[in-house]
Amino acid sequence: MNYISVSFPTILLVAATITGQTTADSLPPQPCDDGLPNLLDALAQDDPGEINRLRRILAIENPSCFQQHFGHFVRHFLDRLHNTPRHINLHLPKAGGSSLCSVAKEAGKVQGLPSHHNCWEQNHFYPMWCARDFSTRGTWQDCEAMDAELPEFIMNENYLDHPLCMQQRLHSIVIREPVERAISHEMHLEKFRDYYKMTHETFEKRLSMGRMNYMTWALSVDLIDRSGMNKAMIKPGRTIHAEVAMETLSKFDFILEFSRDKACDAA
Repeated sequence: MNYISVSFPTILLVAATITGQTTADSLPPQPCDDGLPNLLDALAQDDPGEINRLRRILAIENPSCFQQHFGHFVRHFLDRLHNTPRHINLHLPKAGGSSLCSVAKEAGKVQGLPSHHNCWEQNHFYPMWCARDFSTRGTWQDCEAMDAELPEFIMNENYLDHPLCMQQRLHSIVIREPVERAISHEMHLEKFRDYYKMTHETFEKRLSMGRMNYMTWALSVDLIDRSGMNKAMIKPGRTIHAEVAMETLSKFDFILEFSRDKACDAA
């Protein structure tokens, strides 16, 4: 399976729609000395997502440091690909994740799920945004329990579980320009309103989910809102939810964008 990793500047541009920040000026300083390789070795065991975050921040904030230690980042990334074959994708609706699911199915990476499902597990990762009720879904006891119950490749069409189970699985996400994604999301709901048998109240709630910045909600709500409230109805804030979403996103192994831009397609 081939992947395209979106640059960290792209992540910042997406995040700017909710934070107003378009530079890395506010990011915390990152280490760049002879001790960095030892730090990366330690993080590989304890917090592999932090290596992803560091490489993305250094690439934009301190390019010379990134180039100096580029070989160490490459080594850790290749080791992670080799040692972590299992994979979870946070599926944002109308961003292109269904195409990724099709590739995974063709490669035989999705076993034990109904053939009509879009690579999601129905007890925890069902698409709350379109076809199920808004009740709070189940949670996993721990990362080992989650990993044991899922096929090699799985898609979460719900909110992301925290803490991230980075030691058990690679993490990926397909992103899309937020306004464009929200419009497509709303058009899909309108088209399939009768198919999903939505009442007027349910339809309005689902529209609200799509309009309140779904990506920020999916990346952050489980870490911030642990009160037992119905998470589907929590509107992400422009400060704390956005900050958590940006940090979580920066820890993913793969951030993909299936751009329709002709210049990108030709590159």
